[in-house]
Amino acid sequence: MQNIINERLVASRARLGKIATFGGLGFLIAGLVISFTLPQSPWIWLSFGCLILGLLVSSVGTFNMNRWVREPRADQALGRGLKGFDDRYHLYNYLLPAPHVLLGPLGLFVLTAMGQDGVIRYDGAKFRRNFSLGRALRFMADEGLGRPFAEADAQVEALQRFLEAHGVGEDVKIQNIVVFYNPGAQLSVQDPPRPVVGSKGLKRVIRKQGGQKLPDSRYRQLLELFEGTGT
Repeated sequence: MQNIINERLVASRARLGKIATFGGLGFLIAGLVISFTLPQSPWIWLSFGCLILGLLVSSVGTFNMNRWVREPRADQALGRGLKGFDDRYHLYNYLLPAPHVLLGPLGLFVLTAMGQDGVIRYDGAKFRRNFSLGRALRFMADEGLGRPFAEADAQVEALQRFLEAHGVGEDVKIQNIVVFYNPGAQLSVQDPPRPVVGSKGLKRVIRKQGGQKLPDSRYRQLLELFEGTGT
């Protein structure tokens, strides 16, 4: 399996995370210093501004650090989950309209990567995530669960439009799998409208879902398009 990663994007987002994290810390320290040294001065409003700005910038930094620096990153976890597939399988990370796209003889897949940990439930209607003290303590660093299926639909639609714009989308079915790649994720899923798995179960689900195999000519056409566009 070939794991193709936009290393330039990963590096730039990681750098942004580090700069924003330290920058936010600097604003927070400046706000505290002003509040202690000039408590009765009109400059106290500058202190409040620094503290608010520090929180906002730190949030941006923490988000990017969690997504682009902390390991395993989504691309790493997905690559490990697909280990064992031969070189006909290509995983494109951050190179196409959907962040993670797998092309192989079994079909074309959008892998919607979710990095949350803890107990995650789906009851047939809605995702829920159990409360934990650890999440409460790291509330600023914790990425919310959001709406995984809505995010997945948006990614599939973006890739579909891309294929149609290049004249290859008419007879290509894009399959979707929602992957909770965090090793600390514990899934309890009932009757999902599409597969929801951890990264360790990804290969099994792809083999099971790959009922609509791509014709060789279409596979080569998609491969040529992706290689020419994303790399």
